[in-house]
Amino acid sequence: MTENYVRAVGAHLSGLPGADRRRALSALSAQLDELADAGLDPETTLGHPAEYAAHLQDALAGDSASHEPRWRILGLPVETRGPVSAEVRSRTWDPANPRLVVPRLFGLGWTLNLGALAVRLGLIRPDDADEDVLAHIPEREIRLAQAVPAAVAGATATALALAWRTLPPTVASGFGFSGRPRGQAPRWTLTAAVALGVVPALWAQRGNAQPEERLVRAASATSLAVISASVVAATVAQARAPRGRWGLLTAAALPAGTAASLAVLVVPLRSGLRRAWRSASAPAPTRETS
Repeated sequence: MTENYVRAVGAHLSGLPGADRRRALSALSAQLDELADAGLDPETTLGHPAEYAAHLQDALAGDSASHEPRWRILGLPVETRGPVSAEVRSRTWDPANPRLVVPRLFGLGWTLNLGALAVRLGLIRPDDADEDVLAHIPEREIRLAQAVPAAVAGATATALALAWRTLPPTVASGFGFSGRPRGQAPRWTLTAAVALGVVPALWAQRGNAQPEERLVRAASATSLAVISASVVAATVAQARAPRGRWGLLTAAALPAGTAASLAVLVVPLRSGLRRAWRSASAPAPTRETS
């Protein structure tokens, strides 16, 4: 049944580029396996293959022009609006956009589209983050996602406070590719590294927004909190063991922050997806006749 549904959907996606078609069908196959484990019928839950394929094509062909930066310098995108713009923030979570690399939130260059990464890893389908699925995410899980950056930032601030008296007046300032410090700075500059995690974590706690926006804020804040933690950990470790290459901890922050941010987004979304499936497959209530 699962293979037949995938083949039927694939037949209606012949107009998509080959790579996009393969990724979409691979993600669909993984989702159908979950439906089968839950005892749910694919067509009842997702709709007729032709309808599902049409919906998927609409999602993949969505207009992304509004997500483009306003200026370019020598072909490089330049963004000045920054992460305070919801439109700009949405670039980092756009499952319908197959591009892994998108213009960064502020400044010159590019950043990672976590939505495209989640699709390529088979964690979600390009059209999973729709309003119905988001509406089924429990409020408790959204609040837990918002608490992740606060927990990381709080642990970083606590660790620095405990180590503060043992630090020398000057500490490492920046690290090179070898993991060695590039310079020295007063130890109070570490408070700026802590603020890099604390301020976005507090911003992510705001609840006056739609579920997807709250999750995107939490994911962005989580990434910054992990970077903050890595800088503080590397600097404190370098002060205690100057011969070490502790700056390599900051290099590890990128994959660690990406994984943590992805979890903050995908775990609640998949929870909402499961609840949306159950709701769609539940029998309609019948009226009692007297």
